[in-house]
Amino acid sequence: MTDYLEVIETAALSLREGGVKRPPSEALRDALLTAEKQTKKQAQKNAPAPDFEALMGDWQLGWITGTQRSRKKAGGLLGAGRYLPRFLGIRIRYQPRDEEMPTPPHSGEGGRVENRVQVLGLTLTVTGPVAWQKGGSTPGAKRANRLLAFDFTRLHAQIYGISLFDGFVRGGAQREAVFDETAIARQAFFNYFYISPTAIAARGRGGGLALWYRVDGN
Repeated sequence: MTDYLEVIETAALSLREGGVKRPPSEALRDALLTAEKQTKKQAQKNAPAPDFEALMGDWQLGWITGTQRSRKKAGGLLGAGRYLPRFLGIRIRYQPRDEEMPTPPHSGEGGRVENRVQVLGLTLTVTGPVAWQKGGSTPGAKRANRLLAFDFTRLHAQIYGISLFDGFVRGGAQREAVFDETAIARQAFFNYFYISPTAIAARGRGGGLALWYRVDGN
């Protein structure tokens, strides 16, 4: 296994199972940057990219650098990046579109995202549509173009299992209706430059890096 791949996979294994020495944050950051560069090179050669199915499942956020703005505000707090404690329970789930919102015909492979944050007895879950634009086959592509556009349109808030709110937020119903026609420049997105059966890594629109590890056992 190439060194940078070994660092990424070791970090994911240590986060998921414990008992494995974590690579230093600096080493993980450098490994992710190398992976991002390699993916860009592959895209320039029109190498095939994974289908949306490779992202499906449950993933827990394990390491972040934060956005450019948040890093500036935090000063040296984030440094080269931070491993997150497992008890935070920040999980993301990708799944197919439901029947109410069919797969988009033009903008890429469609799906839904569920992002759940658990802190003590409080659970906040936001959900919405996604569109996977995997690229890799467009002549003259200038970037990896494994873009996952998304919009969080619904919120479910619970405290100790008791539902506090469950419904659309910020005009969510209308935003879902026009999601597939909305230009990527106006949407939030992740650029997933690393996808394996055990870990995924992306750069967000704000410039931050993040690593998730699979938690559903698939």
